[in-house]
Order: sequence, then C-alpha cells, then structure tokens
Amino acid sequence: MRKLDLAYIIDDDEIIIYLTDKLIKKSDFCERVETFTDAKTALERLKFSLQIGENIPEVILFDLNMPGLSGWDFIEEFQKINFEKAIPTFIFTSSIDPNDKQRSYQYPDIRDFITKPLTRQKLDKILRLIED
Repeated sequence: MRKLDLAYIIDDDEIIIYLTDKLIKKSDFCERVETFTDAKTALERLKFSLQIGENIPEVILFDLNMPGLSGWDFIEEFQKINFEKAIPTFIFTSSIDPNDKQRSYQYPDIRDFITKPLTRQKLDKILRLIED
C-alpha cells in the first residue's frame, strides 16, 4: 500500500490528537499530519489551501462530538466545497450509537465509521478503503 502525503485529524480532545498523530507517524501512514481542535479552523484551512493551490489532504479523520461545529456540521460544510478530486473522510469517534453510524451512510464523502482508539489495523483498513 502506498504512503499518503497529507492527513487531517479533527478532534477537540488534544490527548486523542497527540496519540493519533504519534501512531500515524510511527506507522508510516503518511508524510504529514495537520491537526485541528475544531472543525471551523479545519474548514478554513481547507479553503485557504484550495485558494493558494497548496496540497489538500488525501484523508480526513474527524470526531462527531465537538463544541462549535460538530462533526455533522463539518461534513455538511465540507460537501459544499468544490474539490477537483474527492477527499475520503472517516468519522473517528468514541460514539457507539447505532444512529450515528446509520446517519453516516447519508454522506457519500464518508468512507467509514472508525471507533477510537486508532490502531495499525484501522489505519490499514483506511488505506484499503482509499485505494478501492
């Protein structure tokens, strides 16, 4: 499997961000990781990257339960942005609510529902889903 260039992690829990970032780097999943503690900042960064022609992420992992813009708000706004190429997104959450998983099927940009914590096996699954 190929190594990705850039991944975004969006989660309001800084400990989860730290641990996820470390695992991604240790697993050689991608070259660079950009982390965000809120969805609004991540959306602004995405839009700015598009404006200046900078690399955009090849994958985005985002939490559902965040203050300000929730993960659901994030994906609604994300889908309004015109990308030349689709960016695979993954819900990355501690939620075990079956309604959340069911709701995720309504969004074509969401490839899968990944429960925390992240593991090497889950990273491998993400890569397989991206390559399909």
